[in-house]
Amino acid sequence: MHGILTNDSSLARAEVGDFTHYIVDDVAGRQGRPMDDVVNAIACWGDTEAVRDDPGRAAISAEGTRAAPDTEGHHWGTVCPTDPDYRENLLSRIETIGNVGDVRLTTPGFPGTEFCRCDRCERRFESSGLDDRVTWRTETITQFIQAAANRIPGDLVVTLYPDPYPGNLRDRTGLDPETLEPNVDGFLVPLCSISYETTYWVESLARGFARELEGLDVQLTIQISASEAEADRLVDVTRQIEPCTDAIVYGTNADDIDTVREVINHRQGASQPSTPV
Repeated sequence: MHGILTNDSSLARAEVGDFTHYIVDDVAGRQGRPMDDVVNAIACWGDTEAVRDDPGRAAISAEGTRAAPDTEGHHWGTVCPTDPDYRENLLSRIETIGNVGDVRLTTPGFPGTEFCRCDRCERRFESSGLDDRVTWRTETITQFIQAAANRIPGDLVVTLYPDPYPGNLRDRTGLDPETLEPNVDGFLVPLCSISYETTYWVESLARGFARELEGLDVQLTIQISASEAEADRLVDVTRQIEPCTDAIVYGTNADDIDTVREVINHRQGASQPSTPV
């Protein structure tokens, strides 16, 4: 299966490929109107606007570094995942969007191994009875995603950080695919690059996730970007990762949609059985 990811509502109705992911709420803090018959993508703890309005909401490291867009290594602001008011508002938003269509959660975990060490997180960890902070962080995120799943009548897709090395997702973000399996219908891994001048790493990571998720009853989708990439290059990337995944979604906009349409048509044609002579 091949589909598109876009924040353009007109492209979301263009019927390109087999399915559409539509960005409703993004990491900048912009909120839109969900659409039916698509997978509506909503940023979770990634919210630059919320962090700029109230820097105290940002996840913070033990050294005092805040997960803000002006911090090295961070491209957007990330709210602490134990912020109770933000969590409840986020779940209400997920419920609203879920009543319209299927839901994809982006930025659903902690923003890095060193986060969060705010006073609230410290108190909650100390009262948890757990000796392992990674386990506590994983339980925190698992409980959030379970609460989100309980509010969604349709499918739930969770975005994973693109690191398939065993244990790294738990360490980095608090996301554990095996623990999350009962609550989700699929995982999505973004493997995005501008132009894809080299491609071996895309196949390697896709293969790693296929192995890491092997045996789980979930769909794996790989996201790649159409930004500044030639059709032939995207066809080559697609061909390499198709054996590793159930679906591929192309991030696109109006400038790249013709290229994406060409790639999808090429790969769907390649998958059709030849007609006997």
